Amino acid sequence: MRKIILPAFAVLAVAMSMEAEVTVNFPAGVSGEYEVESMLVTDMVKPRAERPIADLQALVPSEGITRFNTLQGGAAQSVIYTSEREGIPVYTMPGETLMVDIASMEPLVYTVSGSQLMEEISHLDSLGNEIKREYFSIARSENPDETRMAQLAARYDLIFADYISDHPESPAVIYALLQLDGQGYLDMYEKVAAVNVGNPLYPLAVNKKNRVEKSIEAEKRMEALQSDHVDAPAFTLKNPEGKDVSLSEFKGKWVILDFWGSWCPWCIKGFPALKEAYAKYAGKLEIIGVDCRDSEQSWRAALKRYDLPWVQVYNGEPGADRLYDEYGVQGFPTKVIVSPAGKIVNITVGEDPTFFSKLSELMSGE
Repeated sequence: MRKIILPAFAVLAVAMSMEAEVTVNFPAGVSGEYEVESMLVTDMVKPRAERPIADLQALVPSEGITRFNTLQGGAAQSVIYTSEREGIPVYTMPGETLMVDIASMEPLVYTVSGSQLMEEISHLDSLGNEIKREYFSIARSENPDETRMAQLAARYDLIFADYISDHPESPAVIYALLQLDGQGYLDMYEKVAAVNVGNPLYPLAVNKKNRVEKSIEAEKRMEALQSDHVDAPAFTLKNPEGKDVSLSEFKGKWVILDFWGSWCPWCIKGFPALKEAYAKYAGKLEIIGVDCRDSEQSWRAALKRYDLPWVQVYNGEPGADRLYDEYGVQGFPTKVIVSPAGKIVNITVGEDPTFFSKLSELMSGE
């Protein structure tokens, strides 16, 4: 038996050590340098602290053509960045030879050939990308049409939900699944996961299932927290001088808890409006900036750089995630409004201008 098994393992080891080769054809006249970022699927699902640094390669087209090799060791994801906001996802298995043909850079239009998986993925992307472009164009406008955005989001989800229902065992079904979110993701996951355990993208689906379940639980908790009947969870953290700061010290005032980090551009973008609110409601309002997932050195440097006039505390010690769970923090920035009675009355995730309208409404109605 050993003489049969060992050669089989040897063949598998050779296969896994082979790189995939990807040829990229750019439109005529395109020049410059582009970047491709690659990582094994098995590494993508590891906790962030254990995840290796992504492999980066520069692509410099010569007469419109360039090539790159992906990582050895199994299924890999590579993203060819054609601009700051757009990229082409390419999934490869060891030894494959794929061709990416870019018909247009702006708008980004492309096809991928060489594997059934990528041929189907690029077809799905061609259906979804036009909807995404319109959605983000509206989202970036001065007065976004939320009704239209909701319609586009529903159309986008339907493309992938229909594909999953019609092709439950196709190579690209897990990719289609990964485009969904929330309860819709979980419903479709139950339909296709059991018959796609061998799909090279299956680990990504399991990983996302866990994240979606946690997100739904956090949303339920966040909704319950904003009932105006829940006491804001107590905490005591250190300020820049090393002194303890407790939330209970500010009872009798309106308080904004600003969960932020120096690594978060949207957190930084919101500081000017937060400074205006702090000045407008001076004496009635306190803001407590809760630094998240920064090194202490980065935190202190950011405080100096952005000249933040309100109370600052550092949440970088072991067990820091406990506070995020207690306040239903799902993203950054998260702003929590606490009433003078110490009750949570609003939680806003992301840099949302309506937060300040809500703050004004609450404080004018006290």
